[in-house]
Amino acid sequence: MKETGRDTLEISVMGVLKDYHRHGIEKELFLNAKKFAIEKGYSFLQVKTVQMRRYETYDNTNRFYLSLGFKEFEVFPELWDKWNPCQIYIMTLTLNRTVTDAKK
Repeated sequence: MKETGRDTLEISVMGVLKDYHRHGIEKELFLNAKKFAIEKGYSFLQVKTVQMRRYETYDNTNRFYLSLGFKEFEVFPELWDKWNPCQIYIMTLTLNRTVTDAKK
């Protein structure tokens, strides 16, 4: 986990061996990371992976993040290199304040 901004924590490396996929391990790791981020007062979680439709393995990773509630934020076409465009996903950890709350 890596702080990428005052309010944002990135899950920078999270992997599970292929033989152990689909056993709930990935989700448990994520839930622990999310709990940690909330306890530390972060507002957002961020993850990076290779953009969808490049490699089947990373397509599965993209679908996993989307299933957890992450939203597409931005793609950096050459952050890593031109063959591996970087997809950034984000997730809000705090409840959005209403307009009324913001005026208080």
